[in-house]
Amino acid sequence: MENYKELPQLGMGEAIKLASSRLTDFKGRSRRSEFWWWMLVVLVGNFVLSWFITNMLVSGIASIVVMFLGLAVTARRLQDVGKSATWVYASYGLGIIYQILMATSGVMAQYVMIAQSGNIDKLMAFAEENASSFLLIGLVSLLWFISCLIVFIFTLMDGKPETNKYGPSPKYVEA
Repeated sequence: MENYKELPQLGMGEAIKLASSRLTDFKGRSRRSEFWWWMLVVLVGNFVLSWFITNMLVSGIASIVVMFLGLAVTARRLQDVGKSATWVYASYGLGIIYQILMATSGVMAQYVMIAQSGNIDKLMAFAEENASSFLLIGLVSLLWFISCLIVFIFTLMDGKPETNKYGPSPKYVEA
């Protein structure tokens, strides 16, 4: 570390500009500041979209598109800490499967409607009839959560100053 000098942290505007210019660039490395500022933009965009889209299928498609906007920067962030981008691809794939299941099964929407009616007997009967759907959605949801947690932990780690197999450090330069 003594042979390396840390570059100044990226500001919000600089980080967003850098990340948005590399939306389809899955090679190289990205700093934490680039990743976190860009993810803030993506999350706010997803939140705003969720207020305006009420159709489950359209909402699922929109979520998949918004998730794609963070895919490349997350892959580069993982590569900065020396981890394979396969982690984020697996998480993204599980997220797509989850969104498709939620948008096409209709089970969750029906469950919520029955629950809101307050008829416990009808709710229990519906849950029993659709146990396999709930199990599949729950399993995919759990796997997606675990993969997201692993990716999240990796994004918090600091990249090494040395060049790794994904390229030179975006944060450190040789002194």
